[in-house]
Amino acid sequence: MRNVILGEPLLKLASVDSTNSYAVSLLRKDDVTEGTVILADHQSHGKGQGGNRWFSDAGLNLLFSIILKPVFLMAERQFYLSMCISLGMVDYFKSINIPAFVKWPNDILLNRKKVAGILIENTVLGQNLYNTVVGIGLNVNQKLFHEDLPIATSLSLETGRDHDISEVLNRILYCLNLRINTLYAEELIEIRTAYLNNLWLLNEWARFSDHSGFFEGRIADITETGELVVIHRNGQVMEYGFKEIVFPL
Repeated sequence: MRNVILGEPLLKLASVDSTNSYAVSLLRKDDVTEGTVILADHQSHGKGQGGNRWFSDAGLNLLFSIILKPVFLMAERQFYLSMCISLGMVDYFKSINIPAFVKWPNDILLNRKKVAGILIENTVLGQNLYNTVVGIGLNVNQKLFHEDLPIATSLSLETGRDHDISEVLNRILYCLNLRINTLYAEELIEIRTAYLNNLWLLNEWARFSDHSGFFEGRIADITETGELVVIHRNGQVMEYGFKEIVFPL
């Protein structure tokens, strides 16, 4: 079994367009050490899921990317990597006694508000992953948010105090490291079970919407490839990919 150590090395940048873009450029140029972390005080063009922007005030939050090389993992199973990263973030909050949940596929919620986002960019070679850049944005000390983010929160808002960003990063990397190494040990059943146990709205009736309009349903499962399995009130079972279903606020 191969272990990876996150944060060795740790590259600190004052400002960058995007830590994910910077990591991708490193991979194109050099043989980068697996586990390399790129940390920035500010991103001018932070990236979120599906082409969205990630907004963050300079110096107040955690903005970092991790370089991984999970070459053993089949591309069709890449969602297991996403699950591990989400679980590592949830583990961090649990370690400081704050309940957290994963909103499918990989947003992190505190009190139904988004505190962190994850963007994973994979390169595939043949049937397996070749290298991966994991981008994470965590709201730490920010208290005011862009008007487009009405349901955002931060660690500071949830705890009533500011936090040392370096200390938060070290704790998170520790938690992520443990989860990633369960993936590298190919403990897939354990990963999937833990993800479902921490999934927001699992087995709860809620009001969703899809291309057909609003409906009542409950999240029942996820597929091996990461689609969300939702049972409608009428008994219909549907599988949804990213951005094919809208969650209640």
